[in-house]
Order: sequence, then structure tokens, then C-alpha cells
Amino acid sequence: MTARLAAVAALAVAALAGCALGSKATPLEFHYFSAESPAAAAAQSRAPAAGAPRLRLGQVTAADYLRYRIVHRESAWSVDPYETLRWAEAPRDYVRRALIRALFDSGALAQVVGGAAPALDVEITAFEEVARPGGHAGRVQLTYRLHDDQVVIARGTVTAERPARGSGMDAVAAAIGAAMDEASGELAGRVVPRLRAPPEPAPAEPAPAGSPAAAR
Repeated sequence: MTARLAAVAALAVAALAGCALGSKATPLEFHYFSAESPAAAAAQSRAPAAGAPRLRLGQVTAADYLRYRIVHRESAWSVDPYETLRWAEAPRDYVRRALIRALFDSGALAQVVGGAAPALDVEITAFEEVARPGGHAGRVQLTYRLHDDQVVIARGTVTAERPARGSGMDAVAAAIGAAMDEASGELAGRVVPRLRAPPEPAPAEPAPAGSPAAAR
């Protein structure tokens, strides 16, 4: 009797295994979106003005979770990726091009890739869909550091949020792209005046003791 029960159990296990192998899970269907509008991508740049300050765009990095998967935020403490929604390119690539347009395409600054020039490093700390009363929006946050070889000239964070003009993911992607352009423009508006400002004069060295200047 025990042998017969064991044989029945073995047949049942084999049948279940065959069913599992024969069934196929539905494959995931991925959807890809761009955060860059065709108009922005086609924008023409101007040559830098004579005497324009020089700037090197350094590292543009992103938080670890901001890669190809599109993320959405439901609260200040929770951000989650979509299962099947992807960016066609990494957010850092979109932001780098947006910064180039904002900083250099107007001709206000001369872009350099080497030599003695201040550098701008940027970290993307938000590139997301956010839930708002009455709809959704795109939110982008950039933390920047402007520096030369010795000192940090300026640092800060800019945040931009734009409402989605529709309920679909196309509208959300466009809103994130618009927020990216706005944040990049605001960042450029902070950096350009700092580079145009004349350097502060070096403090005067004290006159040697006994000199006419020290006697005054």
C-alpha cells in the first residue's frame, strides 16, 4: 500500500511539473519615452560672444535609482519605478544636452573641454513623475557645484516642476522634459553672472615696518 501511494504521489508531481513547463508566462512589453522635445533637439546654437567667459561642463551624474526605468513619486518618502516604462536614454544624457543648450547655445559662455577654466559638475537628484491634487506633474532637481582648480565658486540646488497636460504617459514624459529645461535654464541663470563678475582683488600685503607707508 505504501509503495502504491508513493507511485501515485510521484505521478502527481510529474504531472504538475509538466503543466508548469508547458505553460508560458506572458512576456513583458516595454514602452520607451523621450524627455527631449523635437524643438529642443533641433535648436541652433550661436557662436560665443567676443570675450565670453569660458566654462567646462564636467560630470553630470544621477542618483543610483535614476537610470532607464521611469520613476513616480507618491509621497515625500516613497519613489517607485514603473515595471514596463523606460527612458530611451539615461536621464544624465538628456540633462547634459539640456545644460549645453542653456549654458552655451545663446553665446553667453564659451564651452571648453580642457585647459584653465572653471568647471561645472551637476548631480540629478530628481527626474520623476509626481502626483498632485487634480493630476500629475514632472519634477526635476539638479544639484550643482561651480569650481576652479582651487576653490568652489558657487554651489546650490534648483528644482522645477511642470504639470502634465494630459492623462497619458506621453504627457508625463513631456512634463518631465519641460521641468528639465526649466531647471537647466535656472541653473544657467545662476552660473553665468558668477562667471561674468570681476574677480575680487587680492588683499594688500602689509607694508614692511619702518617704511613710509607703515608710518602713516
